[in-house]
Amino acid sequence: MTHIRLFYFSLCLLGTSAIADEKFHLDIDDNGTTEPLSDGLLVIRYLFDFSGDSLTANAIAPDAQRADAEAIAFFLASNEASLDVDGDGKVEALTDGLLIIRELFEFSGDSLVTDAVSSTATRISGASVKDYIKTIKDTDNDGLFDHVDPSPTGDASNTNNSTNPDGDSPTVYSLDDWYGTKIPAFASAAPSTYELFAGSDNLQINGQLEGLDHEPTDAPGAGKLIFNRVYRAFKHGLEWGEQFGVFGSWLGSFGANSIEGGLWVNPKTAGPHYYPTLHLAGVGDQYHACSDVQMGSGLYERIVADKWLHMIQISNQVLTIPGSNIAFDMEQEPYTQDNGIWVGWGWSYLNLNHPRNYKFWLSFIESYDYQGPINGYIPEYFNWVDPEKVEDGSYAANLAELGNNYGTFATTGSNANYGNGNENYVNGLLRVEEDLFYIPLPNLPSHKEREYLIAHPQNVSQAAMEDYSASVRANALEDPLIQSENLEYESVYESSHNQLKISEEINSEEHRYYVKPSYQIGFENSLGFVQWDFSNEANKSSSLNQNGYAYVRKLDSKWVVEDGADENYKNHPHQYQTEFVDAPDRVIRAPRKNHRFFSYKERDTSNPEFANWDIGDRTRYQKKLQNGATVTYVWFKFIEQPAMLTAKQNHAEAYTDEYLNLLQTYIENYHSLINKNSGRNPNAPVLINYQGADNPGGKNPHLAKLDSGQLADIPEGFEVGYVPVVISVYHPEKYSANGLGLESAPHSECTNAAWTDTYHPDI
Repeated sequence: MTHIRLFYFSLCLLGTSAIADEKFHLDIDDNGTTEPLSDGLLVIRYLFDFSGDSLTANAIAPDAQRADAEAIAFFLASNEASLDVDGDGKVEALTDGLLIIRELFEFSGDSLVTDAVSSTATRISGASVKDYIKTIKDTDNDGLFDHVDPSPTGDASNTNNSTNPDGDSPTVYSLDDWYGTKIPAFASAAPSTYELFAGSDNLQINGQLEGLDHEPTDAPGAGKLIFNRVYRAFKHGLEWGEQFGVFGSWLGSFGANSIEGGLWVNPKTAGPHYYPTLHLAGVGDQYHACSDVQMGSGLYERIVADKWLHMIQISNQVLTIPGSNIAFDMEQEPYTQDNGIWVGWGWSYLNLNHPRNYKFWLSFIESYDYQGPINGYIPEYFNWVDPEKVEDGSYAANLAELGNNYGTFATTGSNANYGNGNENYVNGLLRVEEDLFYIPLPNLPSHKEREYLIAHPQNVSQAAMEDYSASVRANALEDPLIQSENLEYESVYESSHNQLKISEEINSEEHRYYVKPSYQIGFENSLGFVQWDFSNEANKSSSLNQNGYAYVRKLDSKWVVEDGADENYKNHPHQYQTEFVDAPDRVIRAPRKNHRFFSYKERDTSNPEFANWDIGDRTRYQKKLQNGATVTYVWFKFIEQPAMLTAKQNHAEAYTDEYLNLLQTYIENYHSLINKNSGRNPNAPVLINYQGADNPGGKNPHLAKLDSGQLADIPEGFEVGYVPVVISVYHPEKYSANGLGLESAPHSECTNAAWTDTYHPDI
């Protein structure tokens, strides 16, 4: 009689099988192919309780990497839940085992399922069985299951290599030392010889690009929209601990929150993308350590327990990956001679009839592939205040200072925003001689004398979004374009504090050597640009040579501090000017980078702290990102996604079944509208307006293509009201800073027990 296995796994067993469960597929002997007379036979023999030689005899491929009977039995025992093909809660040889071996023999339809599904099965059709087996089959063992693999039997660019621990061709995951990232086909070849250097001790570079200030947005307002040019912002890529923000916007509320975004080079969480990613995240209570800014992996890469979840997936077409990042296709035409490629983005809110009249803040993008909302937050996220701040009085002090003006995004809206700034936390400085340095600089477009970088800051009024929201709720919105007012730039933000500078400590005192690049940041109306000095060939050559990395020499002349600078700059005794100089030798140099990235692990939902992440019998889908990571996502009904379960859990008085059903209807209305209007390469603005003010050269922008790995494949029936929620992003093991496997528990400070409902909804 067939042995029946029921699904009662202990916490101990789940812990020991974490890696196997995440990586499980039907290539049981791990030889790179999935075959009926090896893998299928091993499964059915195991389910008939075969062991030892009787399990593996004549069923192991010559090139198998998992050939030992004990190892195969452990692998299958650790993943029995995945073998329940007919979905009846049991694993049996003459149902599930037979279905697997038939499918591997390419049976389909009735011939696949006849006399092979149990009377309590939930998958009874040939199509449903085949669809399920697709989710556990990876024919070429490349880390992508067959149903999402563009070449499931292997090809020249993505071939199996069983000796490679990443399960993929070594060329797929190699990172170029010169570029320090993945690189597109059009990238110039690296020099044939160059020297990698480690940064010199006791040297730092501070400061960033000059920012651009524009006319203020409303206060209280409904946010801001803008367009950024997408370009490679750093010459050699960065590593863990380094980051570079490019013309970002930091929206603030009236004393409690900030919402941020912009192009962002941060390999720690974004991985080795060629272009910066678009970062879209909010901060609920001034960078609290358990802040949920990336679907449960916090601001400091802390995995948070369920009660801390607040980020919600809005788009039903684009995945939000950890770091709240949207990546761009590195192989697209960059249009270097025609103003480059651009992405529109920003934050605003929808009034979705929250019982306390709170506002739902959402991010929006305008790209080549998709135009619409991306992610957002349940409103209570912004109203929560760290109890320690209440206890130590800092919350009361903030209230006293702002008085009636105090408010959050959820209650009052956004405060006035005046500009777009940059940030720069980069290493890789080399002392070549006593006063001669090789230093990293922003890498800016330099194909033409004037290169446009940022365009069309737009104010969104609360009146406009109230009208917009009312139309969404009534399913009466015909045009998805957000009504906005273009703002003009007014000034360039320059200061000694902001200026790029080398700093070192000499005799316990800081010395600063200021670096003033040859380019100028400027603006015309609603356009911001970088202006190069191409007035003659010598100046042009010098400008190009100084782009991204340059040699500078410290001078004896003092740096002149501007009027109005604070005391730390006005009275500083060791501030000096520098000058750019030619290379002192013929050595070609590049900084040595340590490539380690944060893998966002699937949660072990046997831990009650992660109960809201339980996917039940939902199907896992996988895509390969251009940074080399594999993303797994699951489709949830909007109000059943993890953060919405948290909303109901933490705030049951507001998120009643009645309100949740109403909210689901509003999202379905909006999805229908977005689906109808968003498309590839639109010929007019869809969500964010790029025609409300002058464009460079009088031309509409070339909208940037997204990384195809972040474009969700929408199953039939999931087009409206469902969202794809990312449950894991794994970098190859050799690049992962935190390994593979499941996440067994939240960070000790971000547990459900550490959460408090001490929040202030009436502020």
